[in-house]
Amino acid sequence: MKSDGTHTAPGATPRTRRIWRGTGIAASAVVLLSTFGPPPAGALSQPAAILPAAVATGPQGSVGPVNPETGYPYWYGDNTGLRLELCLDAVEVCPVVGAGYDPAEPPAIPGNFPDESFWWSAEASLPLANGEEARLIMATEAAFGGAGDVAQGQQNAFARMRIRFDGAQPDASYTATTPYGVFIVTADDRGRVRFTEDLGCLQQPCDWTEPLSGKIGPFLRWDSSLPAAPAGSIGDPNVEHAVTGSPFDTNFFSIEGPGVPLAQTDQFAVQGKVATVRAGVDKPGGTYNQALTVNIQTSFPDEAKVVYTTDGSEPVVAADGSVSHGQLWVPSEGDNDVAPVSLATPGTTVLKYLAVSLTDPAQRTAIQSETYTLDATSPWIAAFPDGTAASYAGPQQVTLTGTAQTGSARVYYTLDGSDPTYTLDGATGATLEYTGTPITVGHTTTVRAVSVDGAGTAGEIRNFRYVIHNLKALGPIVPGGHGYPSWVEDNGWAGQEPVQLDLCLDDPLCPVIEELPFPLDPMEFPRNFPGESFWWASEAFLPIDGEEVRLTLALEAAFTGEGAAAGDEIAFGRIRVRGDEVFEFGSVYEITHPYGKFLVEADDTGSLRYTEDLGSMNGNGDFTPLLESKIGPFLRWDPAVAPAAPAGYLGDGSTPHAVTGSPYNTNVFEIRHVRTTLGETVNRLLGSTADFVVQGRTVGAVPPAAPTVAAATAGGTFNTVQTVSLTAEPAGSPIFFTVDGTDPEPDGVQYTEPITIGEGTTTLKFLAVNEGVPSEIVTEVYTVDLTAPELATTTPGGTFTGATTATLTATEGAAIRFTTDGTEPTATSTLYTAPIAITQTTTLRAVAIDAAGNVSALGQWVFTINTPTPPPVGTGGHDFSGDGNADVLARDTSGRLWLYASNGTGGWQPREQVGTGWNTITSIVAPGDFNGDGNADVLGRDTSGALWLYRGNGDGSWMTKVKVGSGWSGMSSIVGPGDFDGDGNVDVLARDGAGRLWLYPGNGSGGWLAKKQVGSGWSGMSSIVGPGDFDGDGNVDVLARDGAGRLWLYPGNGSGGWLAKKQVGSGWSGMSSIVGPGDFDGDGNVDVLARDGAGRLWLYPGNGSGGWLAKKQVGSGWSGMSSIVGPGDFDGDGNVDVLARDGAGRLWLYPGNGSGGWLAKVLVGTRWNGMTAIL
Repeated sequence: MKSDGTHTAPGATPRTRRIWRGTGIAASAVVLLSTFGPPPAGALSQPAAILPAAVATGPQGSVGPVNPETGYPYWYGDNTGLRLELCLDAVEVCPVVGAGYDPAEPPAIPGNFPDESFWWSAEASLPLANGEEARLIMATEAAFGGAGDVAQGQQNAFARMRIRFDGAQPDASYTATTPYGVFIVTADDRGRVRFTEDLGCLQQPCDWTEPLSGKIGPFLRWDSSLPAAPAGSIGDPNVEHAVTGSPFDTNFFSIEGPGVPLAQTDQFAVQGKVATVRAGVDKPGGTYNQALTVNIQTSFPDEAKVVYTTDGSEPVVAADGSVSHGQLWVPSEGDNDVAPVSLATPGTTVLKYLAVSLTDPAQRTAIQSETYTLDATSPWIAAFPDGTAASYAGPQQVTLTGTAQTGSARVYYTLDGSDPTYTLDGATGATLEYTGTPITVGHTTTVRAVSVDGAGTAGEIRNFRYVIHNLKALGPIVPGGHGYPSWVEDNGWAGQEPVQLDLCLDDPLCPVIEELPFPLDPMEFPRNFPGESFWWASEAFLPIDGEEVRLTLALEAAFTGEGAAAGDEIAFGRIRVRGDEVFEFGSVYEITHPYGKFLVEADDTGSLRYTEDLGSMNGNGDFTPLLESKIGPFLRWDPAVAPAAPAGYLGDGSTPHAVTGSPYNTNVFEIRHVRTTLGETVNRLLGSTADFVVQGRTVGAVPPAAPTVAAATAGGTFNTVQTVSLTAEPAGSPIFFTVDGTDPEPDGVQYTEPITIGEGTTTLKFLAVNEGVPSEIVTEVYTVDLTAPELATTTPGGTFTGATTATLTATEGAAIRFTTDGTEPTATSTLYTAPIAITQTTTLRAVAIDAAGNVSALGQWVFTINTPTPPPVGTGGHDFSGDGNADVLARDTSGRLWLYASNGTGGWQPREQVGTGWNTITSIVAPGDFNGDGNADVLGRDTSGALWLYRGNGDGSWMTKVKVGSGWSGMSSIVGPGDFDGDGNVDVLARDGAGRLWLYPGNGSGGWLAKKQVGSGWSGMSSIVGPGDFDGDGNVDVLARDGAGRLWLYPGNGSGGWLAKKQVGSGWSGMSSIVGPGDFDGDGNVDVLARDGAGRLWLYPGNGSGGWLAKKQVGSGWSGMSSIVGPGDFDGDGNVDVLARDGAGRLWLYPGNGSGGWLAKVLVGTRWNGMTAIL
């Protein structure tokens, strides 16, 4: 069978198993040597004896007769004729052997025999690229069933195939090629491959041919004689070697799969001893009360003769095989029988015998001897019941009666199959002295007993075999069904009638079942059938030192392989105890449970690991051994303890409850520490419980309907503490709940009164249970928020010189509602989604309201908008002296800055020096009123790249300059377009060295808001002009000339960005100067003046919608002008004018006539050729 891993047969599809509550088939509690372990436990049967002496065959070879000394077949053979015997020789021949055996002493079961041994074994180790090591273990193995202890009647044999490695990808499949085929193995969720297949005789009774249906055969052996294997063997497991024997010509081991590149080895550690002639007797020497026949069995019954004597002399066989002394028994051709020796003479008879090969007389056994005493007057032992019945229903109370000719008889007995032993002081070893108290025999057992007279003379050791059926009957196997008995019936017990239980496959009261391979599909055998299911199951738990120790009891249906397959059905009763790392290493503990007691020793991790599986384990379709399971009668809820089990069920499968049904009246799970690591006897109770979870459905029972459950208050968000009531239908069904998000359990916190939901988020999960049937889990999420949100602003009102915005924020993501008309904001007021534009004096009031309905304190802010008096019409922001007339600023070569204040009639007032050191200023811009105080300002960039604000004070002088930027040396053009983003404040546009155009929005108080990139690719623009609102939409625009001489209009959108650009001219590369003077022709639209290469000055009248009226030449001879400036209305007549400096340094006023032409030019200055900048 297969265990400890997920695997498939070659070519099959892998599956992942999930065992509910760990109830899967597992190896029993034994001590293992190397990596060869015993198979899952089998059922107790009669002590091994000589079976019919036949050389049986199977798919992979043949098997010899049973050796009466061991209870195992003498040998297994493969199809090549190679026969290997069970190897118990010295360590150098067969070092792979289990614990508990001294090869220097005769084998004895129990007493001196390994817990596992081998007819053949082979192992390969394979380093993998991920640093791990894969191991292949193959064997034809002998072990013991039940709990794995060495015991008569528990012998089993199987063919093992095991593949193991770590470091795989979780749930990934890998291809393992072995000498006996290709296996698809699957890693578990921790990346471990644990594949084991054990096929054979996993319990008694069997005919020992079962291992021949496994995959082992022919036996691998060393592929050459260099080096030679030990004499009589096929290899030395201490030396890795290449092998031969694979039926697929794959004499190697390889692994390949995700994350594991192909790795391969042809080196194997092989063990196997070639079978030799052996012989034994079915009845050991001793005292017998009557005549008997002793059968001499040879290992090769049709290939060896037997020579024996009964007078104590030694038989004599010559080298050529001829017999000169002794009686000869020769099998006839094809005869596989035994040599019978009749003993009928009272007194002592010494039987001596040997076996000799018929074809090679040199192959012979040593002379063996047994002494028999026939004495009809010897002490006699009798038992009641006498063990002759085919079976007994349930535990038996056995009494022993000894008789003796001399003195009173003493009676000694064993229950483990060993001979009773004693001294004058009493019983020794495993022997018990019978004191008159009946012996409780609760499972199939052989009682071996002897009567000893007053002189110390023992009579015949007699065997009383009791086949105990703890189950009464098995239901039929339904044709076309799952292949298991449809029901099982127990014997009942005091006060409880026998019950028949269904194999519970789809029932809410039978939760202990393996998940279907395809959970969403209907159950179907074998494609979609649980790998493990149960007629009955029970569990109990003991808390010990913070850990939970679990007792599992079950009557289980499973398969010999991984997953369901027709013909692989097995069934067994399970007793299992698991407790991790809370016990004293090496100490012995007594476990009391409803079906008996046993002792178990804690392993080196301080854990208890005990499993006993008894039943029909061989997958041969015979389920009658299940009747001998220790499970029975079935535990059920104690009807004297409320609540009662659901009608038709032994329990609800989930709720711990007091039980009844133990045939020993031990309806408890109890652990006692009885022996320390040092061997000291103690008696310390570690824990005890009488509560068991039980599941089992009687034939025809129908589960109760699943209840429904609901909360009176649905989940949501609240601003008060909530009290939640739960109700279930049917009324009175208990309700269980959690408030921490975990799923509730039927044995968890029970609802008894409304649940208080406090501040915070609470996940309430709850279910109802109607007679053990749970409802669906209902989840409600409650958020109780008792804290009002907080409202804040980064613009807390104040006095402003222009339009502004109000930005509001709230904690918790709360919604903000506001008014601007002075009314109280409510939940229906305007929802705040973006900064609020404040264009006039406003009282802003707002509150924040969170999801729970909590309302913040009222926020109120007053914004006072004091719009500064605009400069007089026509000054264009150039009135630096504050007298309403357009002025001019000029820097001379020594860096002095001069104010030329207009007198309003086309002339100057006396010039005034307003600055020094301006020769370090590399760019000068007159943006208008930059700081919002109503006075014209100037921005200047110095040679270090610092940008300075020179604030006009309105009387022709400056306030203290303020640094408003750094790093501006990379800006190749700086333009003051006016209010570009429409917020009422003057802005600046600057182009950097990469050609990106940046908007620096003024904040209206001499500083900036966050800069914003408004263009790229502007490095190709040879001139950038801010003419004002060129397209008449109320927004400031920009004109730019590219390298090809095309003139582009970039219309502002009024919020710091552009509308689609538009080409408004071509051939402008010849224009050496472009000026935006304002409305030059008096039609209300912004115009442009441009000078061409011939010195002609052209008026390009704007049409007010982003285009031109017909251009008009308004001058010639302007090529001599080294600077042209549009200051606005310079002469105070209401018309826009132009100032121009000629090559001689004279400064001329060209007064506009208000209709696109000039009045007579006026000389307004000389020696202006020293001015490096004119604004």
